[in-house]
Amino acid sequence: MGNTVYLIRVSQSNYVALSPETMLQTPIGSLGVKARCPLLQLQPYDGFGNLDMFLMKFRRMADYLRWDEEDIFHHLYASLEGAAGQVLWDVGLCATTADIVHLLQTRFGMQLHVEHFKAELCTRRRAQGESPQSLYQDICRLVT
Repeated sequence: MGNTVYLIRVSQSNYVALSPETMLQTPIGSLGVKARCPLLQLQPYDGFGNLDMFLMKFRRMADYLRWDEEDIFHHLYASLEGAAGQVLWDVGLCATTADIVHLLQTRFGMQLHVEHFKAELCTRRRAQGESPQSLYQDICRLVT
């Protein structure tokens, strides 16, 4: 393993340096930090899915992983692709997380689609071969 050293962030500006051997023997919780689980992965948002669902998952993950405002900004920045990624060009260099979220909500948020969903709900009928459960889930999607 050589001279490898792992830096564990304990707080905003404090780090603890641990060798690989110490990492194996030291419970990460004893350092006063929560282990950052590498298996958690939020799918990127491309503008086609439900923005509110993406933002809710994103905020929950940020809370769980104890991201500070800078972490939240950079992870959000990295999570946007396709049409949603275009927002990054439009907010400018001095953008904050709130600016990005506001522009995302303006372009991809559910409020813009309310009238469309109302019209679709009024005309929604069970398709041939469609299960009642599938119809129910689609109606729930349109209502919420």
